[in-house]
Amino acid sequence: MVDTNNTPPRSESDSSLPTSSYPKYGYEVDTIEDINPRFKCIFCFLVIQNAIQLTECGHRSCRGCFEVRAAAVADENVECPVDGCHATTNKSQIMPDRAFNRELNVLTVTCKYRKDKQCNWIGQLKDYQSHLDEIHVHYICSECNERFTSQAILNEHITKTCPVIFQACPLAPFCTQEMIRKTDYSNHLLTEKHQETTIKILLGEYHLPESSSTNEQDMELNTINKELEEKTSEKINDLSKKIQKVSNETIQLNNDFIHLNERLNTLIQELNNFHITMNERIPIKQSIQPNQEKLQKDIEQLQQRCDNNEHISTDGTLTWRVDHVSEKIADAQSERQTSISSPIFYSSPTGYKMRARLFLFGDGNARRTHVSLFFSLMKGEYDAVLKWPFHFKVTFCLLDQTGNNRHIIDSFYPDVKSSSFQRPRDEANIASGIPKFFPLPMLLQDDNGYVREDTIYIKIIIALNETPKMMLPFMLTLNPALPSYVQENLINQEIAKRQQQQTIAGNNTPTTPMTT
Repeated sequence: MVDTNNTPPRSESDSSLPTSSYPKYGYEVDTIEDINPRFKCIFCFLVIQNAIQLTECGHRSCRGCFEVRAAAVADENVECPVDGCHATTNKSQIMPDRAFNRELNVLTVTCKYRKDKQCNWIGQLKDYQSHLDEIHVHYICSECNERFTSQAILNEHITKTCPVIFQACPLAPFCTQEMIRKTDYSNHLLTEKHQETTIKILLGEYHLPESSSTNEQDMELNTINKELEEKTSEKINDLSKKIQKVSNETIQLNNDFIHLNERLNTLIQELNNFHITMNERIPIKQSIQPNQEKLQKDIEQLQQRCDNNEHISTDGTLTWRVDHVSEKIADAQSERQTSISSPIFYSSPTGYKMRARLFLFGDGNARRTHVSLFFSLMKGEYDAVLKWPFHFKVTFCLLDQTGNNRHIIDSFYPDVKSSSFQRPRDEANIASGIPKFFPLPMLLQDDNGYVREDTIYIKIIIALNETPKMMLPFMLTLNPALPSYVQENLINQEIAKRQQQQTIAGNNTPTTPMTT
């Protein structure tokens, strides 16, 4: 905190505050005017006793001077009296100034009785109180000049009983026996307790003892009673006006309540009518609901069919993208989901309906060692006009994603005697295929060429036109973005080219003459 106490405090005569109504807690010394202003209390203008510092402005005062002023107001806020300051500090914000107290302790002062030539004591302030207690046993109240034997008794007198500062309530002991500060006396007369006591005395419930008061005291009491009657009359008139206002507001509220009650009754009636209407509509809603549920189911089936047909294959081939492979392997290993099914594909728009089924952690004897891949015929819309049993070769390809064309290719011919390749009677026939399609450890390797970004691609080819086996690698090198008819043309061209090369090679074979 910055030391701002070099600002000279106002003298008591210059202050507009009623300082005479508060006791002075500072040390009175001889030639007080020669003391450095920073050592003087901003309230009593004497040498500071038990210094505190106001946190809001940094000025210093006696602790007693500050606390007696804080006790006189309800919020315990005290305004600094230094010219141009007026900062307000709460009692809870003051703090003891120990460093400054050490400076005060070594301050040289002269006994206040030196001016009466009764004492020549000069010493440090820390020894001044002991000197007064030992040598000068009489402490005089500066307000009423009454003498006391100790500083503590004088302080008690100044803060509680000094007749210049305090006075007794005329209705004591029925109202209060405590002395009342004169500055607060008018407020005391208006307190609820004092007015209740006055009423009880007038009604004869209390009897005041015979008073030996002087005429002057009687006149003062009469003046006070007159003032009290006037203020009581004013309060009664004010209260009467407030009662009338409250009465008017009560009438208005009653009218508003009647209006709101009428509105509430109207709303209740409307709500009842609404309930009747809703109850009448319930049978209609119940009759519509089954049709609505059936319609919703048809819409869902149609939506599913549209989704399935959006990217459906109808040329006997399917390129199947399987993502989240590591997660699906974990599901298969824990048997949460041992297999996954491919999208449905067809041999032609009116042909066989087919689907593949993948076991990433193997199936049967191949579990934990190989990836298993199976083929399944499904019940289709055109089965009645198709030829059975299904006899076309099925080829599975695990595509190499590194561009090196090291695809894993395996195929099988259907067992025409097996029920798996007869016309489906249920939703789907029992799947049949290659249990040990691809070694599982190779798929689990971190840098294998078949899993990229946790995705694999599987191609299923149904040999509807008996494509030569040697053409499979070429077929897998074709760009999947090309339309199917373009891919077929390229395959046919490659077949013709290879046949032509074989023919040329056959014609160029040298003949060996026969020996006789």
